[in-house]
Amino acid sequence: MKKWFTLIVLIFVSCTNPKPPNWYIQTPKDNQNYFYASAESYSKQNAIKNALNDIASRINVKISSNFVINKGIHNQKTYNEIFQQINAQVSNINFNNYEILKIDKENDKYYVLIRINKQKLINNLKTKINIELKKIDFNENSPIKRVIYSYNILYKLKKIKSDIFILESLGVNISNYIAKIENLKKIALNIIKTTEFNIVTNRYKNQSIEIFSKYLIISKKAKNLIKINISIQKYHLFNDYIIKGKTTIILDKFYSLTFLGKSITSYKEAEAFAKEEYKLRLLKLLKTLFKINVF
Repeated sequence: MKKWFTLIVLIFVSCTNPKPPNWYIQTPKDNQNYFYASAESYSKQNAIKNALNDIASRINVKISSNFVINKGIHNQKTYNEIFQQINAQVSNINFNNYEILKIDKENDKYYVLIRINKQKLINNLKTKINIELKKIDFNENSPIKRVIYSYNILYKLKKIKSDIFILESLGVNISNYIAKIENLKKIALNIIKTTEFNIVTNRYKNQSIEIFSKYLIISKKAKNLIKINISIQKYHLFNDYIIKGKTTIILDKFYSLTFLGKSITSYKEAEAFAKEEYKLRLLKLLKTLFKINVF
């Protein structure tokens, strides 16, 4: 009786846990022309997605080894920052040229085998990079717009460079692309470093100069003006002294900021806190505007 019971259990287990197809277990190796990947899931689309993610992860590993071996990047912080951006770009690759070579469904589970044509992937990436590079034009009609645009281009160039490193991992010589990137970077940095501005404000000038100086060249003699208007209101509510402020800043357009300072001691202390809050809000605005530390 026990033998029959054991046999029934084994038959049941074998039926409910079918083995994957042989082609799934023996996935072809990548070659000069194609990436191959197999994956499984309870939906066809997720199975395909898992297979594409597997190919993307292999591209990531290839780029990672290129950086450590060829680029000589051994600083962990620098490596992490660069690889984080590249990883984001790899994740956004549009693998729209994949082919489904095999697909089976066993007990509601899908098994897929796909391949991607490397040359088509290379051509798509080249087209994307070339289009992005052609869009870059520094002919903005005002100094502040040119500087803001230049900061944004530095951010964009990081993303384009990540796509270029993906090309390199696919065996493409990227020296011409890197030369273009470096030239555009040089132009952007030159605009940022040689364009001077003068801060004109009715109050909190020192605080304004302190923050703007992090990203702009500030000079009292500069003809390019950044106009700031700050209004404050004082309140004594219960035991609190309150300073409520509103700022209007003219850059490439009008920007408004609000800030608050509160103290149980005096208006003077409340305003000291208000100034610090103003600096924090202004810093956040500029980081967003100039795309600083956005990764």
